[in-house]
Amino acid sequence: MLTAHAPRAPRRHSGSTNARALAAFFSFQIVSTLIVSTLSAATLAPIPSRDIKVVRRWTLPGDPRGVAVGPKGIVYVGLARNQSVVAIDPATGEVLREVVLDHPEIASTKELVTLRTTPDLSRLLIANGSDESATILSLPQLGVLREITIEGETIRDAVPDPAGRYIFLLGRHVHVFDAAGETELRTLDIADPMALAVSSNGSILAVIGSHDFGNGAVTVVTMVETSDFREISSDPLQTDRRIDEALFGARDRAILALGSQWLYEKPFTTTAPAPKQLQGGPAGGAHLRMTLDFGDLVNSQRICLPDNSGPQIGVLAAPEVLIYAEKRCTGSGLFTGSARRVTAASIYGVSAYAMAYDPAANVVYATDRSGSLTIYKVPKARNPQP
Repeated sequence: MLTAHAPRAPRRHSGSTNARALAAFFSFQIVSTLIVSTLSAATLAPIPSRDIKVVRRWTLPGDPRGVAVGPKGIVYVGLARNQSVVAIDPATGEVLREVVLDHPEIASTKELVTLRTTPDLSRLLIANGSDESATILSLPQLGVLREITIEGETIRDAVPDPAGRYIFLLGRHVHVFDAAGETELRTLDIADPMALAVSSNGSILAVIGSHDFGNGAVTVVTMVETSDFREISSDPLQTDRRIDEALFGARDRAILALGSQWLYEKPFTTTAPAPKQLQGGPAGGAHLRMTLDFGDLVNSQRICLPDNSGPQIGVLAAPEVLIYAEKRCTGSGLFTGSARRVTAASIYGVSAYAMAYDPAANVVYATDRSGSLTIYKVPKARNPQP
């Protein structure tokens, strides 16, 4: 069950070591003075490839992690070893700009797990993993606007609200901040949250977590209405496996969940009944309460995600088309269960960490922690069943 807590006072890191104090001081200096270095002369070295899937590939040192596409098709990549974010021209491989978030010689704790742009492409949200923080950058300037710190929690994802109202942070709990990242509005206590996703209009937040029904823990999808953060439903995903990424698909008619070896699709329908008085609501207040009905069966597909891939390993190339990276294996298979609403297609035989789709160019960008950035053609997918 979901419990929403009232806003709390801002939290900061606490540490007893001089190194931690120095790191915090240095981070404060960076955020305060917006240290940004322009590397207009740097161009990534191309890597020749005979792979027909590849459009271009470049060497990108620094342990590339999360990736996003920003204004004018510029590609943004987080470099964990460098503790920085780089802006790259995908046509030439030129590094247009770089911002250093932490000095790597003092603090190398930012993992830059995910990079996600806001719907208006004006900001970049970065989940910093074990650094217990998220960073907000302005685009295209890469100016540091804010760093949010959640003490004691590894921040595995930072997801913007498509309606522009909130930022959702995934740690030991789900934290809801205002759009500027200045105020934590509430905390959702969902047991062992693994992944989260927001519907295309921002009305529903889906959180995949774990729930113990008394005879063992199972993986559960909890749906929350973002107008008042009341729980709409909580339904088993018919597995006990860990999930790394969640997405809404099929124009918000299905939840997709990716784990290291399995892809799940859970169809559902939403309806808005006639207005009724909410229990505990203001006198005379009428509200539309959303209801949600899940399908009886979960479609499951055996897949082989790359080893140690991140929470951006799958992307939607269309509402009904999911693209994901897949290593070479012999265990992949087709969906089973009820009629599926989303078709899945893999970029096969790759070791990607994260991917981002560019609808204007109709290509997929993928990072590889061994030191490369690749542009892939979008693989063809068969039409889903009705």
